[in-house]
Amino acid sequence: MYTLASTTAGHPDYVDGKHAVSSEVLVHVWVDNIRYAGPRNLVLKATSYPDALAAEARITSKAADTRNAACRYEFLGVDWKHSDGTVGVSAKMQSRLQRAEESVRAGKMSAAEIKSLAGRLLHASAIAGVYVGEYYFALKFFRLTNALNRGEKCLDENVVLSHGLQRALPSWMQRVQRRRIVPVAAQSPKLAVFVDASLDGWGGVLVDVDTNDMVVVGSCWNRVEKRLQLEAMAFERSVKAISPAYAGSTVTVIVDNTSVQGVARKGACLRSHILNDAVVRALLCLQQLKVALSVRWDWSAGNPADLPSRVPLASLTEQNFSDMSLAVRSFVLTGVMGPAV
Repeated sequence: MYTLASTTAGHPDYVDGKHAVSSEVLVHVWVDNIRYAGPRNLVLKATSYPDALAAEARITSKAADTRNAACRYEFLGVDWKHSDGTVGVSAKMQSRLQRAEESVRAGKMSAAEIKSLAGRLLHASAIAGVYVGEYYFALKFFRLTNALNRGEKCLDENVVLSHGLQRALPSWMQRVQRRRIVPVAAQSPKLAVFVDASLDGWGGVLVDVDTNDMVVVGSCWNRVEKRLQLEAMAFERSVKAISPAYAGSTVTVIVDNTSVQGVARKGACLRSHILNDAVVRALLCLQQLKVALSVRWDWSAGNPADLPSRVPLASLTEQNFSDMSLAVRSFVLTGVMGPAV
């Protein structure tokens, strides 16, 4: 069924170029659901593919009730809002969490309600980027569901909640209902931004993928922080150097620190406030420019931003980066970095 659905959707992995949707359109296929994402005119064109391809392949399908381009929609408990690049829990899940919160504050819930609440909170935490480890004791309480699975408790059996749970669970429920920024992955980047930090300073190398034009930025630190925090601040300062000329385009940022990469992809970090704040400020800057972002990792040895992070910009010349722009373009397009200069 999935193969048939992907074929009728015009997914490039299942049909040839003649029948596939444009390379600028992302295709997400479930057995009973096909979703397109990309430029509005191309998405509207792609919505005609399922009927045409199904008829050509002699596949019987039921026409969808509605086929329209939307910047905001709900699916699988997630409220996607592309106009500002944020996600949150759906209205349906919010209403159910609010009803469960009333039961929690009353101090008594049935085993069936606790089982449903556990599943919804874990799902909503992934959507909102909430670190569930902060609610360790509440998670231990959810082990009650194991007793249900073993038949030791009945679904309609009432459970009295402790005062600690009556405080922790509402706090958890309120946090998962907040929206968060989620960078949208880009397919064809127009700009590559290499980022690096050292104990001396930070550096960024911005390369236009089409023209190979290069901009090098960097400076020394006023004070030495922890290395992880330096990497996050280098990410923020390099991203803020992106010219408004790239507004509405796509950007690939290359880092050599997996923690920064993870926070930039998730849009939030609860383990380090400095790491979280620096990266989120950078994401807000990109959001204002309406820039689509993808974040990739590369070895430190091949990072061209290492040089401006250690050497004052005034002492650098074009010769230091003479061959780097071509190597950067090759990396962005193929994912394999050329020889470091």
